[in-house]
Amino acid sequence: MQTNFRYLTNLESSFRLIRFVAIAVIVLSVAFAAGIAWWAFDTVNKSREKIYVLDGSKSLTLALAQDMNVNRSAEAKDHIRAFHRLFFNLDPDETVIDSHVHEAAYYGDASVMRLYSDLREKGYFSQLIQGNVIQKVEIDSITLTGSQSPFTARTYARQLLVRANTITTRRLVTECNLIDIDRSDNNSHGFMIERLKVLENRDLETITRD
Repeated sequence: MQTNFRYLTNLESSFRLIRFVAIAVIVLSVAFAAGIAWWAFDTVNKSREKIYVLDGSKSLTLALAQDMNVNRSAEAKDHIRAFHRLFFNLDPDETVIDSHVHEAAYYGDASVMRLYSDLREKGYFSQLIQGNVIQKVEIDSITLTGSQSPFTARTYARQLLVRANTITTRRLVTECNLIDIDRSDNNSHGFMIERLKVLENRDLETITRD
């Protein structure tokens, strides 16, 4: 009788040990699975927080999506720079001028084409072509009003008109509004220029080329 009682006691202890081991294995498995799931979720979230902005020099600049307001300001300025380089960097070739303006049109609304039409009607582009003038723009600074879209942007720049014998420097000041739109291959920053105006465009100096 005593032997049977001892056997039953040992059997109960063995079942208790097996149950403890099984529960421990289940808890550890759940904890391990939860740890893997948390790590995967955290990794995916961190990867989504990174966006790449294409700047004017065609290099990639890493920006954090969580600092969206700060980065949108930077993107807004780069959008303005890219537009001015397209619209105001011109060679004395009608095909090149039309190509630049066509690409610049994706950056803004009807006010961009209105400015282009006004310049064409005044014979500005014809004068560049006939005078064999190369026009370049150098951006000095861009100021933004507001910390997020919609922005009001004012651009201070210089235009260089390079002729065979002279180089004329002009002061160029433009103003526009910027609103958010969907990004696309033709507009990687996701901004639209509105109400583009040229506030100032006057000669500063003309020097003779050696």
